[in-house]
Amino acid sequence: MPKSTPPKISPAPMAAALTAFNPATAQAWMEITTECTRFAMDRVQKDFAAQRAMMACTSPTELMTLQSSYCRDAAQEYADQATRMVEMMTRATAQVTEGIASPTSRKYDDIPL
Repeated sequence: MPKSTPPKISPAPMAAALTAFNPATAQAWMEITTECTRFAMDRVQKDFAAQRAMMACTSPTELMTLQSSYCRDAAQEYADQATRMVEMMTRATAQVTEGIASPTSRKYDDIPL
């Protein structure tokens, strides 16, 4: 039986275009992806902990208190994460576009005085 070869992993067309254009873009993409993954893993752990705590509740009052606290904290964390993502994207855009001028922009040193 012939040996099976592992499948070749090719980057998505958009990712390949970004890395070919500017390495800073690839770095920013990795940072954003890493942050999103970290947040998702953290939220999953907190969701499972909240689920365990809710399953251990012995009264409706305790359950309602725990559930409202969980929802409030989750909403705050999602809002904070959205703010972090916007900040990261803003920094990445500034880094990538640094030094890039529009092809139609004027270079004012070409004007004779």
